[in-house]
Amino acid sequence: MNNLQLSLLAVSVLVLIFVLRNIIKNRMNIGYAMVWIMWAIGMVIISLFPQIVAKVARLLGIQTQSNAVFLITIFLLYCLTFYLYLRISRHNEDIVNLNYEIASLRKKLEELENAGRK
Repeated sequence: MNNLQLSLLAVSVLVLIFVLRNIIKNRMNIGYAMVWIMWAIGMVIISLFPQIVAKVARLLGIQTQSNAVFLITIFLLYCLTFYLYLRISRHNEDIVNLNYEIASLRKKLEELENAGRK
């Protein structure tokens, strides 16, 4: 195992430990953490079995393994970005609905207070 593989393995394990600690301390939602856990496990596998990258590069017709890693990483980041935008959109809809509900409840409360004064 060369220095690059050892470095990648060490960093991947550290990321995995960091994410697990944040889950245990309730700083990170388990749903979001799963992405990071899968990413770290994937990096551990690639660092232990670098021939996987060579096979993927050959399969995709990419000249060098580093370009295959960059291509796969960019693709995964696009997927992650799309997923996060979906979540943000859903949260924005929830916020709008909650604002309508709060306004409705305030109106009902004011009506009850006005009815109680009469």
